[in-house]
Amino acid sequence: MFLMPNLWTGSQWKVTNKGVETIDNRYFIEKSRVHDDEGGQWTWEDQMDEKGWVDMADFRRALAFARTKWPKK
Repeated sequence: MFLMPNLWTGSQWKVTNKGVETIDNRYFIEKSRVHDDEGGQWTWEDQMDEKGWVDMADFRRALAFARTKWPKK
């Protein structure tokens, strides 16, 4: 099995060449979707905060890193 190298690793979230995901691979956001919520009423932060199990500080850092890595076109 080939493991994707981590570009950034936090306590609960990681960023790989494919996107943002939990370290335990429980939740995944494809890199093409990291900007989906910008400018709208719905945000990734809103969705993750509703889940209850998400370390929001770590998620925000992962998402910020991913958005810098893959700027909006």
